[in-house]
Amino acid sequence: MTVQAIEVFLDARPFRSFQLVTASGESYTVPHPDFLHFSPSRRTCNVYAKDGEYFSTLDILTITDIQPNGRTKSRRHRSR
Repeated sequence: MTVQAIEVFLDARPFRSFQLVTASGESYTVPHPDFLHFSPSRRTCNVYAKDGEYFSTLDILTITDIQPNGRTKSRRHRSR
């Protein structure tokens, strides 16, 4: 995976939560852009848990997939 591919999801408007999947099969949810930060070298990233206290450090090269969570909100049409 590349940093640029992850940034596409981070910069999406409206933001939609997503999961980073690693080569080991583990997945890490990114519920908001503030929950993922890249190291200065951009070789690793920290993904924070939902409580914001704990994080996992991932090597970007071990991330194999990005999966969007849920569906986007759509406008409801009222029947008349």
